[in-house]
Amino acid sequence: MIWALRGSIIRKNTNSIAIDTGNVIYEVFFSLKEIENLKEGQDIFVYIRENAKEAEPIELIGFLSEERRYLYDMLVSVNGIGSKNALKIMDFVDLETLSTSVESKDVKFLSSLPGIGQKTAERIILELSGKIKGMGRSDLKLGEAVETLIALGFSRNEAFIAVKRAIDSGARELEDIVKIALSTVRKV
Repeated sequence: MIWALRGSIIRKNTNSIAIDTGNVIYEVFFSLKEIENLKEGQDIFVYIRENAKEAEPIELIGFLSEERRYLYDMLVSVNGIGSKNALKIMDFVDLETLSTSVESKDVKFLSSLPGIGQKTAERIILELSGKIKGMGRSDLKLGEAVETLIALGFSRNEAFIAVKRAIDSGARELEDIVKIALSTVRKV
């Protein structure tokens, strides 16, 4: 699983960029809102989600923040919303707007989003109600840090305990949380 990529943009297309990481060049797809300000030659750090479909190549979906990746995760978790539609929706909503519209059961607003009809808007409300509200930056960092440790081969339980200890010790930035958590896991 690819968690993130760091590299240089060597080509920019309408909805994707090619990132040279030094050893491998990856094509990464973005929402139009995020890709519009990216430029060839720019150094970049991109959070990744892999989109795998049967009998098709794996696509890498990129995000410039953890919050945007979490928004994508919420959208694709809804039955009937695929990767490409989620990226289109992300051009019009952020996490706070989605949360507010879900919690207020705003079917009219949700059904105005691209590719979303009334039934899908009702499904979004049903499936995401109570799941987005209260999701703060620290919760995102905890989840990202746990996923990082899992990607490094630790069990979910080991990773969660180590990350919780790191946060309890005062670490607030993702990099610090992971460093402290790694040192904690290695001592156990």
